[in-house]
Amino acid sequence: MKQFISILFLLSFALLSCKQELPEPPEYTITCYAAVYAKGIFKTDNGGKSWYSIDRDQVDLYAYFKRIYPDPLDRDSLLVTTTGAGLFRLDLKKKTLENNPLFEEYSLSAVVSRVSSTSTEKKWDMFVATHGHGIFLCRNGLGHCSEYNRGLIYRDVNTLLSCGKNLYAGTVKDLFKWDEDSGQWIVASKGICNKNILCIAGDEKTGVLFAGAGAYQGKRGFFEKIPCLYKSTDQGLTWVPSFTGIPDSARIYAIAINPESPGRIYAGTSKGIYRSTNGGDEWVKMEQGLPGKVKVFDIRIARMPDGKDVVYAATSEGVFMTVDDDVTRWAGRNYGLEPSAVTSLLPGDALNLLTYGKPVTRRAERGIRQTK
Repeated sequence: MKQFISILFLLSFALLSCKQELPEPPEYTITCYAAVYAKGIFKTDNGGKSWYSIDRDQVDLYAYFKRIYPDPLDRDSLLVTTTGAGLFRLDLKKKTLENNPLFEEYSLSAVVSRVSSTSTEKKWDMFVATHGHGIFLCRNGLGHCSEYNRGLIYRDVNTLLSCGKNLYAGTVKDLFKWDEDSGQWIVASKGICNKNILCIAGDEKTGVLFAGAGAYQGKRGFFEKIPCLYKSTDQGLTWVPSFTGIPDSARIYAIAINPESPGRIYAGTSKGIYRSTNGGDEWVKMEQGLPGKVKVFDIRIARMPDGKDVVYAATSEGVFMTVDDDVTRWAGRNYGLEPSAVTSLLPGDALNLLTYGKPVTRRAERGIRQTK
């Protein structure tokens, strides 16, 4: 009997060891940009093996939580939103950083770009979300901006999403959808209990949406569970909870849907990374290779030439990457960043997904006047 128990113990130990010894994901050569808290914007051109600062003089960005976006009018620039210092443009060629006077000292949360085509040219509409001032619409550059708040009850906006022909805004107290017919924002949160929406993601092929919530602001019953993640299959008309496997107390900071396999979804939370392989019906925590108690602020998925999908995560402990396989582990990619929290990532391929128009001149932007 003792011998039998010893064999079982050895087998269990061997299985556990095999689980712990999952190989690291393969290395890929990919360009990526990272926003680093208490530092500036960094770049890698080797998949994260090493990072370097794009501009050495980025002290204006150091003290802020930052997110980075492609500039729709200039493929050689990034837009950087900050929580307190407004909006910056980072010129990747000149390696210069310019603050936009329109949003100076604003707390910005998101930028979304949409193209509208005519018979002669493409025009870009850029939506800028702020905390306290709502949403601004900037047509063909940041020199023509106006408030876009009709129907928006709450002006503290956490996130924006453009999915197909629809535009969504997550605020601290509700989720809104832009209604073209009435020309205003309408409430689109039927079925959502926790309406402090931090992030929204959607798949344009299927039309499925996910909305992740932050800290619950209402009164919670002693045994009551308030869902932290919701799913919609009717363009935001109704929502159902989609958090099986995720603690209801988790804050959902980021959601990434694999565009090649929409049923495979990643959630970056205050309690780590969770993945669903069945369209959000169930979630499993991904722990292999990640530090304990890690917070995940951004997740990006990029298709590689060999057909693999690489996943990058911006966390409170730096950048981690994995391959979207059934069995996988995370690997740290932090040389040049440590020890730092990374708040946003942007794969270089994202800059090539936009069809660029004529860039706005710097002189035009210096003449911006805020629209009251």
